[in-house]
Amino acid sequence: MIAHLRSLIYSLIFFIAIETAIYFWLSDEKISLGIVFASIAFSIFAGLNVGKRMLFAVLPVSLVIASFGLLYFIDNIKEQQIFGMLVSLLFYVTLLGIKRINKNSFDMTARSLFSASLLSIMFLFYAVVYGTYINFDIHLSVFMCIHFLFVALITFVSLRAYSSDIRRILLYSIIIAFAMIQLVWMANFWPFGYLTMASISLMFYYILWDLVQMVFLETLSKKRIIITIIYCVALTFAVLLTTQWLLIG
Repeated sequence: MIAHLRSLIYSLIFFIAIETAIYFWLSDEKISLGIVFASIAFSIFAGLNVGKRMLFAVLPVSLVIASFGLLYFIDNIKEQQIFGMLVSLLFYVTLLGIKRINKNSFDMTARSLFSASLLSIMFLFYAVVYGTYINFDIHLSVFMCIHFLFVALITFVSLRAYSSDIRRILLYSIIIAFAMIQLVWMANFWPFGYLTMASISLMFYYILWDLVQMVFLETLSKKRIIITIIYCVALTFAVLLTTQWLLIG
């Protein structure tokens, strides 16, 4: 109960912070920027306080950075406020997932909360980095390096909840990150917007992450592999068929 209350209070504080930043977004950028840095510092404290390990603070910090970054690409003030409410709810789920997974990594509810928050944070990250890359003059190599480091770090944090074998976790994290930057390089030539690219990247990441997670939990099976791949491929085709293709010429 205390864990729920603490996570809820921290989430309410983050909600107030992001809504205040939205309010000052156009009128006073210095105040908004100050709130952003204060929110990052607060997320470190919240993650450390709930998870009891500095490693788990990476998730709420990543969520805060991605949330404020994505606000830049949302023009409508009402949509920004709705987005602020949604990411505040995600902040609560993230802290709750961290608390429960740290207590018992085999708890199915804890794993569900942890996985949902992890994948949501990854989607926000993909949306921000793709949006930044598409709209600003950023070299592809810089984009790929940032992508590699972030994916490796988040994967390492997520797998650390299931194992204490640092070398093995690091190896799988690097493999997944390397596989994802290959996708990033190919995606550079695809005629899609940043939200579409974020969705497709998240699906491919989920396949790799879920397979590795099953390896660590010793639940890997051929049936599970086939179902996961079919499910994600079907979703990918659905996204590609319904999205707008940004063809040139």
